[in-house]
Amino acid sequence: MGCGASQTTGSFPPQPSARQPLMKHMEGATGGDVENTWLQVCDTIDVPKGQNPHNNLVVKRSGWKTVRIFVSSTFKDFHAEREVLVKEVFPDLRAWCEARRLHLVDCDLRWGVPKDTTTELTLRTCLGEIDRCYADNIMPYFLNMTSERLGWVPDTDDVPGSLVEQYRWIFGLSVTEMEIIHGAYRKDNPNSLFLIRNDDFLSSIPQEARKTFVDENPIAPAKLKMLKKMIADRFPANRVLPYTCRYEGKKSEAGRIMLKMGDTFRSSVFEFFQTRIAKQYPLDETKIDPYLAMKESHESFMKSRSESIFGRDSILKQLAEYVDGHGSDVPLLVLGGAGMGKSSIMANAADEAEKRALNKKIPGGGGKGWHAFYHYVGAVPGSTDLEPTLKRLLKELGVVKDSTMPKDLESTTQLCCSALSNPNTRPAVIFIDALNQFDDDLAAKNMTWLPRKLGPHIRCIFSMIPDTPQHLTLRDRESKPQELHVTPLTLGARKDIANNILGKFNKKLDMDQIFSLLSKPASENPLWLAIALEELRVYGDFHTLLDKINSLQDGLLELLGQVLTRFETEGGGNLLIATLCLLEVSATGLLESELLRLLVDEDNLLPPSDTDEKGEREKSEKEGAGKVYLQQLPAFKWAAIYRDLRPFLRPFGDSGEGRLDFYHRSLSKAVRRKYFKNQNDSTQDEDVKALYYWWHKKLAGFFAASDNVDRKVEELPYHYIKLGDCQDKLGRLLTDWRVFDVLYNEEWSSVLQAHWRAAGGNSQLKHYSMEAIMNMENSPDRVDAQLCLRYERVAWIFVQAGLYEEALDLATKAEELEEKNLGNRPEKMAGLYGLLSHIWDQKCKLHEFMTRSQIPEEWETIQYGFKSIDLLKKLTGEIHKFKLAVQMMRVAFSLSTWVTLGGTAKLSANEGYRLGFEYIDHAIDTFKELGDTGTLAEAVMTKAVLTGSSTTAQLKLYEEAMELSRQAYGELSILTARVYINTGIYFEEKGDYKKSYAYFKKYGEVCSEVLGPDHPKSVRGVNILKEPMYKRMAQQMGDT
Repeated sequence: MGCGASQTTGSFPPQPSARQPLMKHMEGATGGDVENTWLQVCDTIDVPKGQNPHNNLVVKRSGWKTVRIFVSSTFKDFHAEREVLVKEVFPDLRAWCEARRLHLVDCDLRWGVPKDTTTELTLRTCLGEIDRCYADNIMPYFLNMTSERLGWVPDTDDVPGSLVEQYRWIFGLSVTEMEIIHGAYRKDNPNSLFLIRNDDFLSSIPQEARKTFVDENPIAPAKLKMLKKMIADRFPANRVLPYTCRYEGKKSEAGRIMLKMGDTFRSSVFEFFQTRIAKQYPLDETKIDPYLAMKESHESFMKSRSESIFGRDSILKQLAEYVDGHGSDVPLLVLGGAGMGKSSIMANAADEAEKRALNKKIPGGGGKGWHAFYHYVGAVPGSTDLEPTLKRLLKELGVVKDSTMPKDLESTTQLCCSALSNPNTRPAVIFIDALNQFDDDLAAKNMTWLPRKLGPHIRCIFSMIPDTPQHLTLRDRESKPQELHVTPLTLGARKDIANNILGKFNKKLDMDQIFSLLSKPASENPLWLAIALEELRVYGDFHTLLDKINSLQDGLLELLGQVLTRFETEGGGNLLIATLCLLEVSATGLLESELLRLLVDEDNLLPPSDTDEKGEREKSEKEGAGKVYLQQLPAFKWAAIYRDLRPFLRPFGDSGEGRLDFYHRSLSKAVRRKYFKNQNDSTQDEDVKALYYWWHKKLAGFFAASDNVDRKVEELPYHYIKLGDCQDKLGRLLTDWRVFDVLYNEEWSSVLQAHWRAAGGNSQLKHYSMEAIMNMENSPDRVDAQLCLRYERVAWIFVQAGLYEEALDLATKAEELEEKNLGNRPEKMAGLYGLLSHIWDQKCKLHEFMTRSQIPEEWETIQYGFKSIDLLKKLTGEIHKFKLAVQMMRVAFSLSTWVTLGGTAKLSANEGYRLGFEYIDHAIDTFKELGDTGTLAEAVMTKAVLTGSSTTAQLKLYEEAMELSRQAYGELSILTARVYINTGIYFEEKGDYKKSYAYFKKYGEVCSEVLGPDHPKSVRGVNILKEPMYKRMAQQMGDT
């Protein structure tokens, strides 16, 4: 028989009436029963043969992705094959995957199944793991091996009704057959491979061992013959492959039969999955836009949290009214305690706003329409860092391009403040959830990136816990923010939530039970209620359910602690504790594949107790430090831990990379409360510090041994810093060139510089960098092109750190090496000359006053600028056009200083003046052509400086620069402030002190607003107005 292509129904198959045991006595079953069973299977087919829409699926991805391979077979007779898979095939396939930014997880649930595992748990774990494969890879990567054993056929009493309904269970099939049906057969899964073992080897094995390989049940041959036929009829021949093996004797220690696989076994598995994975997840060599990847991750989180919410209609309506309203120039704050549902409200509101923005349904958006920006702090890796968040915002609003991205947090906050106050900025609705969870720095706390008055087409909606630093800062402003308080859930909303959550599983509480549950004050908290309902859903005894409800702890952290205790006692034990502690101590969450390797050593999962001998503790630490993590925790054990923790874990983003972290910060607090004595890792409690130290050291050892550079960069510096005694290790890590290149940015390597500060500052930066450079210079495998690149990049890092002499030395070495050995490559030389010009310019700026003694240094700046310009002129492409314009603008500014100093015989002041205008005019034309208004404004101001003091032409250029600056950045920007002070100087030199006073006052106000009152530029503005002339002017104008 075969399942016809017309069989497309997805309805539940007819089951034995009153759960009559169809296969209760297998020896009584007949061939007709077997055929009948498969007819029922055919009634549940979802996709006709050859018509799966995912046959040619190609998944676009950014970053890493997890790929799961589910291994299905009977257990006793496939030990040899599984060893080949685990020790040979999967390691090779994993290495291939990692080169393509893919994490391979092989799901072999036959290994590590505890003896006391219940039937229901076994069935749910097996089929649930296939569900995870569907969720992660759309169609599971599925490998089945079949021979002469049938495997366990559950009785009707073994399979709960809920599982029958959920998986459309076919009574009479073995567990292995149901895996095939669920993982491949019903969907015509194109990612499935079937290996049929030839039985010729059976004649060679001892008679007493045959029962391991041949099912003794009389019906087994008929069922296996039907299974093999149905597989062959359903799937193409190139995916149903026979293979051979031969008997190799017994393993003496266990008496296990040893089989030798034919060559086709390994190659068939490797090549099939390599081909299918490569087709579905092709390697994209294009550079990933990190800001787009961040947006996609936040979008995924938003979609996951924006489903129907109850009892919040009023708040959602008020948020929509704020978005649509006119005349609001302050942000709207959504305030509420932990677990009150702020994230769901923000996700729902953002999702709705984005839909309306795309359809141009939000009024006042003009031709371009509104843009919806959303950010959920703590939801994805890096989301607690303010700098990349603001950079993503600026890029999405079109304020910057990659080439004009601000170099550091200070300039980013300044530009963001300007953009959000600028009437010319694209209309935008900005949602930031959990604003108070940004990393602890002044810009985040003081909200310097947010102007006191928003632009007319900017709406900002922020959620946070009341009375946090961010809330207090905004509340203390003269222009108070609007506030919406998330109130406790009403009784009606709580009933709706309970009915909705339990109703999905066909469960319902009676009146007494619902009253008991909702009478607890904590039920007014949505997160507490959701956790409590999940506890009740999995509780097995309805008759004692009321007692269970009454036993639930009445407090969010208390309930979470109670749940964790249940997980421990019901089988999670030390594995569960270790998983929670590892996630809590990690910097950015952990990949599932990382956890599987970290948890494999079950004898050393937890820190040694106080009763352990000192020698044993030291031995444990030394072994942990040098360990190579190659093996993995058995999949069945991990599946049990993951199943318990799944409601509380969040896979980051929609990339499917498999990174896990706590779904809500409350669980992090509950873990600290239960396992770290309610203290964080900055505690002064020596016992708790020792706990944190042990976990940080475990993760440091793991990531030090990792070949995944991206994860090493994310985690290892953090743990070295937390350990506090790893400055040497941190210094050597930061000069591992693979790590260095990930963190390097020519304009400003903010993370790298922060790590060097933690490693001991500039002295350590210089020491370890020069040591790494010397090792390259003296290496017998030295490659000059690589050495030149290191000279150049480390020089840029030195410039960023203010080590100008050291930077000059390295840049000069790079120049000499390029000229002597590398052929003077034009693009490389243009960059090196630009670097040298920049270094000399920075050295010039160290002087407080301009004198002719500076002419030699100024000449170095100019002559290297000339060389860079000459080479850039010969290079094509928009990026080189932009670089040429920027270099000309910088040299023009240096030439204005040269003219002021009077020039020399090498370059007269007049010639410098002429060249300066030639360069700045070219730069201005280029920026106009590229549509870069912000850089154009800076170029026009530079031309004004070059024009000379006190001329009408200079004033007109300052006015033009001011107009362009306001257009690009708004009133509140550092460039606008620079134009203000330069214009003030113009009027001061003209003797018009009333006007100069007005411009100097504006300069001080803008600096104070953008940079804060304590910034040196703000202080300079205050000090100017303290000069006697301007103090009198202030009195005359009534400003005192």
